[in-house]
Amino acid sequence: MLQAIDHHEPDHVPLCLKWWERPFLSDRSQAWRDQFERVDRILGLGLDDTVGFDVPRPMAREVKVKVRKDRPPGEPFPVLTKEYVTPKGTLKQVVRQTADWPHGDDVPIFSDFLAPSSRSVKYLVEDAEDLEPLSCLFRDLEEREVSELRGEAEKVREFAEKRQVLVECGMWSEAGRESAIFGADALPWLCGFENVMRKAYKEPDFIDRLLDIVLEWDERYLDALLDLGFVDVVVHRGWYENAEFWPPRLYGKFLEPRIRKLVEKAHRRGAKFCYIMSMKQMPLLKTMKEMGVDVLYGLDPVQGGTDLAAAKKEVGDRICLWGGVNSAVTLNSGTPEEVRKAVVDAVRTLAPGGGFILSSIDQVFEDTPWGNVQAMIDAWRSCGEYPVTQERAGSGAQPLR
Repeated sequence: MLQAIDHHEPDHVPLCLKWWERPFLSDRSQAWRDQFERVDRILGLGLDDTVGFDVPRPMAREVKVKVRKDRPPGEPFPVLTKEYVTPKGTLKQVVRQTADWPHGDDVPIFSDFLAPSSRSVKYLVEDAEDLEPLSCLFRDLEEREVSELRGEAEKVREFAEKRQVLVECGMWSEAGRESAIFGADALPWLCGFENVMRKAYKEPDFIDRLLDIVLEWDERYLDALLDLGFVDVVVHRGWYENAEFWPPRLYGKFLEPRIRKLVEKAHRRGAKFCYIMSMKQMPLLKTMKEMGVDVLYGLDPVQGGTDLAAAKKEVGDRICLWGGVNSAVTLNSGTPEEVRKAVVDAVRTLAPGGGFILSSIDQVFEDTPWGNVQAMIDAWRSCGEYPVTQERAGSGAQPLR
């Protein structure tokens, strides 16, 4: 995979799928117990994979947390209230405990389940007075915590070295809990989508200060990763940083300078920088190239609106493109032949010259038919060897091997 990221042509196009919500291959009864078991199963198929670890984000010791559960009259669901009493003021978050709420009686700070206004009665951050309390929620890792992190990370390093896989960190998701280099993805959880967009136009100073707070969290997280000295790729999630939410003018004003700072820090410490964006990334490709992004994860020609050929032409000489096949429509609902054609089209368009990692975007879902996953693997095996030629790639209409 490093060869692909460095724009060399390895012996084959890497096929590296993400299994964030699916802890098994074909059979739920044979779920893997941890990422190490997953990697061994994936490598056993001849595919590529990565390993990683999370960095703790401890609450400041002076912050007092209170949680309560109420059943207000007229509310169809219980209501959870969580308060953070800080030296600079109190923050309050109120959510409806809907039937699909995955966090029990707790309310995390970072979760996609917080974003909808139909669920969040009160967001954690709504006004300028909330920003200073927010800025003192978290603290640096203490010596004992750093030692524990090093111990966990060392196990990952040793495994990665033995299996010859990349150490990829910065995006961690389990049981609905998000932990990552967040960037502007944190804002919908903290404020709600509508509030963020409204304030970006009407209260830009508020957004600037909020993003500076998140950047401080992200730099702390990134420093902890880079201090270990062996992380190959750092990942910055950006599902909500696309041009649908942040058109180029707003992106350039609010996001670009902060992401550029993280990219430069990663490069100074010898790590590659991977940016996740699975839709509406075309208007931002030139900016990503200028920022020095090494890998873009999320090329989806169906739902994401990615023009694969145009993306390859515009940034393929500098940015490794990761994706090429749609998950929700093609891999989940397509026929095996449609899956094969999507794989062949992606390989034929994106593989020449290197700088391409094949994947479904944005992941293999729990209900994805294994037959279609197998069809993707079979198609990749038949057309993914370098040098990629029209004859080897074929037209996409040949029977599966």
